[in-house]
Amino acid sequence: MAINHGSESPFLAARQEWTERYGSYVQAARTWRIVGILGLSMAVIGFSYAMYLSTQVKLVPYIVEVDKLGTSVTAGFPQQIEYADPRVVRATLGNFITSFRSITPDAVVQKQYIDRTYALLRTSDPSTQKVNAWFRANSPFEKAKTSTVSIEVNNIVALSNQTHQVDWTEYERDRKGKETGTRRFRGIATVTLTAPQDEAIIRLNPIGLYVQDFDWTAQL
Repeated sequence: MAINHGSESPFLAARQEWTERYGSYVQAARTWRIVGILGLSMAVIGFSYAMYLSTQVKLVPYIVEVDKLGTSVTAGFPQQIEYADPRVVRATLGNFITSFRSITPDAVVQKQYIDRTYALLRTSDPSTQKVNAWFRANSPFEKAKTSTVSIEVNNIVALSNQTHQVDWTEYERDRKGKETGTRRFRGIATVTLTAPQDEAIIRLNPIGLYVQDFDWTAQL
């Protein structure tokens, strides 16, 4: 019996037919699988990078200073405002003195005064220890049961880029509003400028002016 070597094997013919019919689908599925894996990888990388950036975000406050009439005087980010700008330093130190020394019978307002005071203090600085000692010996909440104290900042003079002299007057009144005493004080404040990162601090101390050291005495 003669064998026809030129005839096509039925197995080869079937494989060829399968390849022609389904090979393109398999190739397409493989391609889409690769695309899917690449897309998922890019999504994971993008998400991871976004999470990393979110941990690196730093709040940069924008400062707008106004005069007594509410007109804008200067504006910009803290690094754009000169450190020695006397208006910014005077305003911040004046607010510090008012918050530190004022006494009111309104407990909510008194707490706001204390919060504003400590917003300009850092734990490691000598000024913080001195203010802590003052509050321990002179509780404003106890004092407010019998009297109030209002502050008038009279003068703030720069002795150097970091040291300022502050003169103020304290008016003490009884709970009926009658003035019972007037005292003048002079303080020497050493300050530094460090941009705050905590949002709560930014609201109270937007330019990051911290009182490193502070001494004060009553004037005769």
